[in-house]
Amino acid sequence: MAGKAWGGTGVLGAVLVLSLASLGVGNHRVSVASAFMDPISRLRAQDESLYAHNAIQMARAGDWMTPKLLGRYFLEKPPLLAWLSGLSIKCFGVSLLALRLPVLLAGSLAATLVFLWLWETRSAVAALAGAMLLVSNRLWHTYSRLCMTDALLGTWVAAAIYCWARDPTLARRATFMAFCFFAAAAVMTKSIAGLAPLLALLVYRGLMRGRPRPSWKRVGQACLFVACFALPWHFYQLVVHPRWFWAEYVKRQIFSVGLNPPQLLSPEVPPWFYLKRLVLTDPVLCALVVLAAPSLWTALRAKKSSRDVVLVSWILTAVAVLMLFRSRNLPYLCLLLPALCIVVAGHSPWRSKGSGMLATAALCGLFFTKASFSAQPWGLPFFGEGQVESAPALRAYCEKGRLNELILVSPDDDFYSAVLPIPRVHYCFIDPVSSIDAYGRHFPYLGITVTADQFNRLDRWEGLFRERLLAWGLNSTQPVATAIVAASESDVLGIIQAHPESDFFLPAQMRSAAEGQAKSTHEAVPGTSGRFFLLALRSPQQRNASLQTPVPRYW
Repeated sequence: MAGKAWGGTGVLGAVLVLSLASLGVGNHRVSVASAFMDPISRLRAQDESLYAHNAIQMARAGDWMTPKLLGRYFLEKPPLLAWLSGLSIKCFGVSLLALRLPVLLAGSLAATLVFLWLWETRSAVAALAGAMLLVSNRLWHTYSRLCMTDALLGTWVAAAIYCWARDPTLARRATFMAFCFFAAAAVMTKSIAGLAPLLALLVYRGLMRGRPRPSWKRVGQACLFVACFALPWHFYQLVVHPRWFWAEYVKRQIFSVGLNPPQLLSPEVPPWFYLKRLVLTDPVLCALVVLAAPSLWTALRAKKSSRDVVLVSWILTAVAVLMLFRSRNLPYLCLLLPALCIVVAGHSPWRSKGSGMLATAALCGLFFTKASFSAQPWGLPFFGEGQVESAPALRAYCEKGRLNELILVSPDDDFYSAVLPIPRVHYCFIDPVSSIDAYGRHFPYLGITVTADQFNRLDRWEGLFRERLLAWGLNSTQPVATAIVAASESDVLGIIQAHPESDFFLPAQMRSAAEGQAKSTHEAVPGTSGRFFLLALRSPQQRNASLQTPVPRYW
């Protein structure tokens, strides 16, 4: 059976290409950050703007070891996604396809791995069903089409566990090294969440008592090799940028955002949060998981196949990760989805060839039904779900070629402005309680986040912030005042008065007051139904007719 799998290169290539087509159609028309990361809560993929900015800057400016975001070091995540997307942009230029190509290929590879797993253990029909279930899943479809870490992480974990499933004791050198390589890639994609393959290995040892399993020595060797692959970048940052690494990677990302988030996206308890969205985004998959569960339980008790125990270890680990990270982030389900598709296709009620073919035909019909009802939470939105509301206005502003700094007040663009070639962008948040440290405790100290008063007197503060940034290893004031915290709308009016050469993008309810405040220095220009621009009458010399950096179509 294994020989059949390894010898079927043409079949696997066809599955990969078909998966790529199933996931990639229309992706070149889905604007940055416009997809709904959570179709139930209607939250857009804000993080894609940040990762896209990160990858573009890396491709253009270099410094591949240390990612940057809006002028500052960005060490909240390891850089594998930025490396891959940055390299793609370096090779093919700035475009939506180049930006997302690495993740799109990864999502397709995961479907191919599901196919291969089932082809080796069940049948070609079951393998085809498993791959179709994955590419037709709303969440996998969405995350495989975005420049985000989650589908990439899910693919590395699936690849590591597949290699291990072929050699449950990890005795062979090739499978052992492949397992370690993919596990390290998972760590370099999303930090401690990438430890899932190693955790699954420990769960497997507990479930396989009295049966062949990796020795503790082999588990230790796996941990050592994963560390050898993944730790050099971490050690580099710890030595070269120790303060940034500790403040962002350790304190903020792991212990704050991951384990104790300052702000929850949903008040729902984690089990209900994930189960509700899993059911609403793919009710068919959930129903089939329930039907397949008795067969899986019987196989697990019999322990005739080590792969079933590996599969259960994978599922238990993924669920544990979902419960451990308290930020209630729907993309974390990418760790679980490939395993659920294998469960359904490998332990489904249909057994005969005829019923399997009928089920495959039904899955084809389901795929086209989901594509036809793209607006539903379970639908497949191949051509997008509408732009971020402010995106067209910001793009039109960008194409004017103005060299003024732009200040977005109460921004609603999901950081779309960060991926446009605007000379400098500031984000002004109106916060009555003035919780300036809510955006990162080290940000106020370094001047990345400032109060309205500090921004109005920035010439007095900039020298101090420069010294602090230099002490942290950054010889630049570019990130100073990236975020501005205003206590009220009157503070915003004070900023407008103090910055006559800055452009503003403001909520419509502030138009009357803002125009009265700046009638001699600014001109109000329509933006969207809910926002308007306040453009400075004085401006640095304009660029010529064309932009120095054209914005790609549909960007």
